[in-house]
Amino acid sequence: MSKPIYIAVLAALLLALCVLVPSPALMEEAWTPDASQATPIALDAPAGYAPDPEGYKSETLYEDPTIRVSIETTRYCDTPMFVARVQIADASQLRTMMAGSYGSQRTALATTLAERGGAVLAINGDYFSYIGTGLVVRQGHTYRKRADADFDVLMIDVNGDFHVAKKIDEATLDAAYSALGGSVEEGGSIVQAFTFGPVLVENGVRAHEEYQRADGGARKPAQRMVIAQDGPLSYVIVCCEGPDNKNSKGLTLEEMGQFMLGLGVQTAYNLDGGGSTTMVFSGSKINALSTSKNRSVSDIVYFCSGVAK
Repeated sequence: MSKPIYIAVLAALLLALCVLVPSPALMEEAWTPDASQATPIALDAPAGYAPDPEGYKSETLYEDPTIRVSIETTRYCDTPMFVARVQIADASQLRTMMAGSYGSQRTALATTLAERGGAVLAINGDYFSYIGTGLVVRQGHTYRKRADADFDVLMIDVNGDFHVAKKIDEATLDAAYSALGGSVEEGGSIVQAFTFGPVLVENGVRAHEEYQRADGGARKPAQRMVIAQDGPLSYVIVCCEGPDNKNSKGLTLEEMGQFMLGLGVQTAYNLDGGGSTTMVFSGSKINALSTSKNRSVSDIVYFCSGVAK
């Protein structure tokens, strides 16, 4: 083999480390929740139903009749990845919790909030108290509706389905909000809404962004957190380590988008990352353990059991 051809083949192999789809081992076997066993949780309930201690089948699997959470680790672009697959029986099992009342600027460790909410799996949210603009809906209540074209919005409806609006100027935000009838308190169907982004996958297709934010963070390898939907009441949560973690490069948004596309999700949305990136399972933080960082956050997104205790 000539030297130019050898170099070309080597370059192609290196590129494949980042662009090949994730391992088939990440694809879950079929499991169906039993909706008859689920008791819907009121939007204004202070917490979800506590997990069954016997539901933890291993350090990476929780299962009861209404929820299944499985976690796998892999590597992508020289970076450790955590992939959590979640199936629930009722949309009310996907919940959010704030560290304090809206406007208080209060924060707390995600592990603390997860315990308070009865979470099987919890992740950091969008750090709404830091941004100050966009659409903020939590548990059916609208707290903020202020357009900001630097951000994309994710809305979750009463059926647990994801809807996105990109680069939300006033007209775009009004149209997306009105299309779902507003938040539940207004008679609409929006239960949760987050302002961060960008949208990484939309309708099963890579949603390329211009990444126009001035900080340039999109192109820097970093810790990142993504929430995605791959079917009715079926979700994929992915976080990666960052350059401060052991044996980790971190991912750009483009790399994370390609990884999510390879998982076959329909919608994928980037949440707050960096030091805020936190995945909690069985009451403990499971990611980024090679450093002592454990930043407090303003909010979490979590999944809980639907079995009333």
